[in-house]
Amino acid sequence: MHESGHLPVLLDEILRLLQPMPGEVAVDCTAGRGGHASAIAHAIGPTGTLVLLDVDQGNLQFAEARVRALPAPPRVIAMRGNFEHVGEVMCAEKLCADIVLADLGFSSNQMDDPSRGLTFSGHGPLDMRLNATTGPTAANLLATITESQLTELIFELGEDPFARRIAKSVLERRGEGRLQTTQDLAEAVLRAYGQRGRESRVHPATRTFMALRIAVNRELESLTNVLSVLGDAVSVAASKPTWICKKARVAFVAFHSLEDRSIKRTFVEWEAQGWATRLTKKPMVAQELEQAENPRSRSAKLRVVRVQSRNEDDPRQGS
Repeated sequence: MHESGHLPVLLDEILRLLQPMPGEVAVDCTAGRGGHASAIAHAIGPTGTLVLLDVDQGNLQFAEARVRALPAPPRVIAMRGNFEHVGEVMCAEKLCADIVLADLGFSSNQMDDPSRGLTFSGHGPLDMRLNATTGPTAANLLATITESQLTELIFELGEDPFARRIAKSVLERRGEGRLQTTQDLAEAVLRAYGQRGRESRVHPATRTFMALRIAVNRELESLTNVLSVLGDAVSVAASKPTWICKKARVAFVAFHSLEDRSIKRTFVEWEAQGWATRLTKKPMVAQELEQAENPRSRSAKLRVVRVQSRNEDDPRQGS
């Protein structure tokens, strides 16, 4: 693991497709620990501008410091907030982005901190918030949710075929007053899986924890909002000034099939409308070496578009 506590996924592919150039304006909508941001900052250099967004104040400060410590850093603007507000930030700063990047995964340091409640390997609180200072926790959600609602949540967001059994087991444990920690939740899922849980290569609680994290942090709602905000800008970028530059490159890294499908549909629609060209007809995935070095990269999917009018040609199309 890198000293930052996190390895950025698909870094080579992102740099190849985004092609950051000296003097450009780049936005890392999910700065995390600054892995992608540092590489982009190096490419755009001291004449460039890098905008960093993240809901996690600690990670945002770390990423900002990491970029500023480079030998020839760009101008850096760091703003705490959800990436669905990227348009507001760029308009307030009177900037036009050449590059927009959003990595929808969470940082390894967040997973490794038991107090965040994102892991089932310890006795952490049922929190799961990426912004640990605001909003309801997983405990708040689980305190009032019905069995049918929890079944739907785990099935839709976690894509777990045992969602009904898991929901029943979790709420039984809640009724017994024994649903206080992440370990309690994991044990409830294991009980629902029975013998299958002991035979599974992946911990049975993985999908349930993912589903709750997505729900607690409104991740799909935020993705829908940011794609809408981007679409509003992309639709006019080729013909009049906005916060997205003509010929800007926009990239998303998704780790969940629901996220990836939403991004794909949006990019296909932009291309059909003549607003952008997809630089990845199929998502880029991690090579075997990266998957071996960074197991989290195995589920990562990268999609990239280039903003342009319908009559423009793009030599990188289909790469």
